[in-house]
Amino acid sequence: MDASEQTTMLSEKRMENEITKVLPEKEEADEETMIELEKELANGETKLHCMCNGDHGSHSYARCSCTQKDSMDAARKEIKNEDAKTLRENEMREHKEVSNEKSYHMNSGDGPYSYTKYSGYQKATVDTAKKLLVEAISDNLDINNPSFGYSNTLRIADMGCSIGPNTFIAVQNILEAVTLKYQSVHQNPQDLEFHVFFNDHVANDFNALFRSLPPSRPYFAVGVPGSFHGRLFPKSSLHIVHSSYSLHWLSKVPKEVMEINFPGSKNGKNYCTSSSNEEVLEVFSGQYKKDVQAFLTARAQELVGGGLMVLLSIGIQNGAIFSETCSGMVFKLFGSCLMDMANAGLVSKEKVYSFHLPLYYTTPKEMKALIEKNGYFNIERIEILARPVEHESPDYRICSFHFRAAIEGLVEEHFGKDIIEELFERYTNKLGRNSFIFDEEYRKEVNLFVFLRRKITEYSSEEIQKKKLSMEKDGEL
Repeated sequence: MDASEQTTMLSEKRMENEITKVLPEKEEADEETMIELEKELANGETKLHCMCNGDHGSHSYARCSCTQKDSMDAARKEIKNEDAKTLRENEMREHKEVSNEKSYHMNSGDGPYSYTKYSGYQKATVDTAKKLLVEAISDNLDINNPSFGYSNTLRIADMGCSIGPNTFIAVQNILEAVTLKYQSVHQNPQDLEFHVFFNDHVANDFNALFRSLPPSRPYFAVGVPGSFHGRLFPKSSLHIVHSSYSLHWLSKVPKEVMEINFPGSKNGKNYCTSSSNEEVLEVFSGQYKKDVQAFLTARAQELVGGGLMVLLSIGIQNGAIFSETCSGMVFKLFGSCLMDMANAGLVSKEKVYSFHLPLYYTTPKEMKALIEKNGYFNIERIEILARPVEHESPDYRICSFHFRAAIEGLVEEHFGKDIIEELFERYTNKLGRNSFIFDEEYRKEVNLFVFLRRKITEYSSEEIQKKKLSMEKDGEL
């Protein structure tokens, strides 16, 4: 149960108690009492009075109940003010927690190891998901939903956009799918306008993103800096949310692994989830669960009822052990390079022991359970995507460059610039000498396609009114 639901339940209980205090017992009043009440009313005093049977007497409940309403309204107003204060405090506390998160970003610009150049696998996954995306939007986009219909503007957000070009491809796929849906029901898609929000951490290179925007894009573009583990948009303001290859990044390194006496904290293995230490894995899993719940709850508030969300996420097969997968061994090799440099006196061992990659690879089963526990969304589709054909036989050099494009910023922040070139040279060479990790038996990673629809019980009166006003304006009513 989230904070807003708890606040609502508290309000209802307190309201019941307050009304119990001010409402009299249902007993008949004698004539003297009625005379006193008449005097009070004549003096302009507003009080609650006992109820007379019937509806004809001058002091009957039917005539005096307006005074009850005054007191009840006053009680409601007081409680509403206090609840609003509580809600503001909860939101401020959540905002403070989000603002304390670390800001991660991919390598920016167009340099030799930029994310723009080395994110081909992510692009191939977006391309592979296109067919499922089009089908899912066709099946689940309800254009008769007042939340969609009262305005000709659809608002779409891509969470974790980085610097392109993959985000532009994903957005274009969504636009094409929406257009096809409108055409299929004989509505003119030319009447539609699209407002697209590109979100990533504040450290993201938004200048590079804006420079690479498609010049003839059919949408209005806006950058939205900030962590997607908290609220970024007004309530019920988005229609479609997309996120690709972002949810496996944790909001922060779990504080438990930073404790000096934590099991495994000095064995050089717990810098990421590749550790085989079950307690370390449990801590990372716990942080991931918190982050996913925060992400889903924030999006549930921002999406309109019936709004759609598509998630593309890296994970591992159900039952797989991360340290025994290709990705897990890739991380282990990187950690061994750091230890080699520490043993050579090029970097302190304390620095190596305190370095942690804030990553976690979920399973399809775990992801499904987290969404169901959150309770705000219907799972319309959750499938494992086919592995991109062009990446069936990965090149170890390309893999090294991809890895560098993703984590170089974290390494530089922790160790400084001086070790970067030698570290990644050592890493590339080790990958080449251990190319067996790319054998099929170790490739237990999966790309998850998750398509969700925001639950809705009934359209709000405000949405219905907006729809009516829009139809009246267009002459449809």
